Amino acid sequence: MTIDLSLMPLCSGSRSSTNFYGSNCKHMTLCFDCGKSMAENREKCYECRTTVTHLIREYNTRKSSSNDKNYFIGRFATGLPNFSKKKSAENKWTLQKEGHGRRIADAIREKCKNKPWLLEDENRQYKYHGQPEDTQLATYYLLMMQGKELVAIPVGSW
Repeated sequence: MTIDLSLMPLCSGSRSSTNFYGSNCKHMTLCFDCGKSMAENREKCYECRTTVTHLIREYNTRKSSSNDKNYFIGRFATGLPNFSKKKSAENKWTLQKEGHGRRIADAIREKCKNKPWLLEDENRQYKYHGQPEDTQLATYYLLMMQGKELVAIPVGSW
């Protein structure tokens, strides 16, 4: 039998009403301070007597209201490419369908939707070929933190 995490409006210990976590057994709602203390001291759940070993953070999640961006998810088996963290990066990368220029007409896009992607740096020193995976069996979302909530953004390609 599995139990869903259901947070209460007050901490089980301090009766605080903010910054909630769930106990690993999912019976208790704890503020960060009480939960951290219980986990460090290996205290037990008040209900089931399971030792508190870690906390579970629950977030409000909402679907993104913006549909104007198209996000892609990539998996790199050989490690992360040399992407720069700076916005004015000197190494620029392009992402395109193999065998096509940078701009693709809508009619060609549908025809080439299952063709491999090509990600390469501007010097063409590094090239990564990607094969789209079957997304008909699931819907993928990119989960991004905005403030204290998660925003679910539909993924265009996987």
